[in-house]
Amino acid sequence: MKSQRRHDLQTNELADAIGRLVERIRPHAQTVAIIVAAVVILMVVLVSLPIMRSRAAAGAAYAFDAAVRAGEPEALRTFLEGYPDADQASTARLLLADRLLHSVAAGSAEGSDADATLGEAEAFYTQVAEASKDLEPMARTGLALVTLQRGDLDAGRKALEQVAQKWPRSVAAVRAKAHLEALAGYEPVAFSDEPLEEPPAADETPPASAEEGGAAPAAQPAETPAAPEGAPAAPAEEAGKAPAETPAEGAEKADEAKPKPVG
Repeated sequence: MKSQRRHDLQTNELADAIGRLVERIRPHAQTVAIIVAAVVILMVVLVSLPIMRSRAAAGAAYAFDAAVRAGEPEALRTFLEGYPDADQASTARLLLADRLLHSVAAGSAEGSDADATLGEAEAFYTQVAEASKDLEPMARTGLALVTLQRGDLDAGRKALEQVAQKWPRSVAAVRAKAHLEALAGYEPVAFSDEPLEEPPAADETPPASAEEGGAAPAAQPAETPAAPEGAPAAPAEEAGKAPAETPAEGAEKADEAKPKPVG
């Protein structure tokens, strides 16, 4: 009985305490309700935020993978527009700059389009170099290649050498050294807009042959062999006449012309 009585007394004291607390809170009921609601909302946010982040990260990873596999600069631009602050944003900018630089080097963009494309690639490389220490070596190498593509060989070589010296064990250093080896001994060819000089004209024009329509050269007379020293020179033969008789032939003709005796 005594224990039951003691329990009843304790219950009554608890009920009285709760009643007194309710009486104290009643004037501030609205404020208390707002505080309770805020606590509930905070608990919901703390529980749901990691879930939302994981879903957003999964969506960004999927979109980035699709943009890389697409192989076109526009796909990476679309990814950066949808996920500008994603973990893959710096890598996407680096890949986009590489593809823009490659399009200029391959001749896909020319003239003013090439200048604009190089400027865009340079801007992306600069953003990556300033935002990510891990990707800075590759971005600096890309900036050096942009300089080379613009024709400034000395500045481009110096930039590649700086990459190889500052990050000697990086992939960027290997890439920079490969480009330096390719440029070893290369000197630009100077071009001029001035017209080429024409070769001087020949003083004499060779005579045209008969087959080409020109007149055939006149036939030269055969040279008469020189007479032995101390003998009279032989008379030149005239065209159309028989050659002169020899002394032996003249003696034979004279014998035949003499009258023969009658027997």
